[in-house]
Amino acid sequence: DDGHPLVPAAHPDRWWGLHEPTHSTVPLRDRDRPVALSGSALDQLANTCALQWFLGREVKADTPATAAQGFGNVVHVLADEVAAGRTPADLAALMRRLDSVWDALAFDAPWKSRQEKDNARAALERFLRWHVLERETHGRDTVATEHGFDVTLEAGAYEVRIRGSMDRVERDAQGRAYVVDFKTGKQKPTGPEVARHPQLAVYQLAVREGAVDDAFEGRTPQAGGAELVHLRLGAPRKEGGDALPTVQTQQPLDAAGTPAEPGGDWVGDLLATAAGRVLEERFTPTTGTHCTHCTFRASCSAQPEGRHIVE
Repeated sequence: DDGHPLVPAAHPDRWWGLHEPTHSTVPLRDRDRPVALSGSALDQLANTCALQWFLGREVKADTPATAAQGFGNVVHVLADEVAAGRTPADLAALMRRLDSVWDALAFDAPWKSRQEKDNARAALERFLRWHVLERETHGRDTVATEHGFDVTLEAGAYEVRIRGSMDRVERDAQGRAYVVDFKTGKQKPTGPEVARHPQLAVYQLAVREGAVDDAFEGRTPQAGGAELVHLRLGAPRKEGGDALPTVQTQQPLDAAGTPAEPGGDWVGDLLATAAGRVLEERFTPTTGTHCTHCTFRASCSAQPEGRHIVE
């Protein structure tokens, strides 16, 4: 009656889906500087979903940390304390440390908290057995834990700056650097995926570029390989059974600095693909199993709930 629209957003002039796409006048990254990425970002950009990376990492629209991430953080810290000698390699001592922080993790229900605490205890037991056994079996010595690095790698026409942290760096019997990455998730990659695991490969390339020189008396060691240690997942029976964690190994770098396997310089190709997508701002969605738990389904044009009404 007073001449004001009751539902102004319902007018087609207000439907942003009818407008042409806009473009920022400011580039996402400076083309004259190396593209800064993390090892985990490479896999997301090149192999998983570039849109998920952009919304989560660049826009920072991801959801707050979950209890599962808190689980992982706590286990990582305790593993670091044992390796660094700040906490004894004793389950009772680790559980006391766990008890002191566990209630700070927000679980959906008390039963879930109890269940996950039992899982954390099992993960720490596996870690302790692996921690002792790998020294006895492989003769490797820990030289650094939570070792930060910052290296710039050449990737075709691009330069990629990789920053990150290695959970553990060890010296093997041949004096080579061996990198260990602890995982606390419920899933693990396949064998072929481990052979081309971007994060492990980047760690090995970083070793070649001097990332661990300070842990090797100032010299640049040869990369001796890398492995994923899945603390939540028990090993197959032939590899020790549930008392030990599942361990997946990536072979050492060859003389050219790429993982010694058929298929050429796949790591360089991966770096170039990721850098190109960031600089060209090509963040198109890619569907797959990662969509199941994606935070951005409602904003993704590849999903029914994320498509424009006017499509």
